[in-house]
Amino acid sequence: MPRETTRQAARQEAARSTMEIQVQHQERTVRVSLSGILDREGVAALAARVAPGLAGRGCHVVLDGTGLTHMDYRATRPFITWHRRLRTYGHELFLQGWSDYLKAILVMEDWDVAPGDPPAGLPTLRHLGSIAAVRMP
Repeated sequence: MPRETTRQAARQEAARSTMEIQVQHQERTVRVSLSGILDREGVAALAARVAPGLAGRGCHVVLDGTGLTHMDYRATRPFITWHRRLRTYGHELFLQGWSDYLKAILVMEDWDVAPGDPPAGLPTLRHLGSIAAVRMP
């Protein structure tokens, strides 16, 4: 007897929408507007879209997450790895417009804190929520 297939709700189908990335280059700053759902593939696409705008060292990358609806927890490790790679070239990453929900996903999944970095968890989450555009630690 064939198995029944379960139809997914419209909400679940909509959740599979692709992430949209808009990039603007302004001298030594790369501004990125994100909308949709940030997943592992989205982090790879984000890094690839930002890379051409990073001329030299010491650039600022501003990620506007106002349009983000969700961040897949499996995307946090590649996101944090990308952030650390940016720091090795002297670049700074700023989060702007990220909801407390999205920041919580990012902070709670970052248990592998590098020496010298502030500890992850509630103190970091409070810090991220206290400033309009915050620099990633």
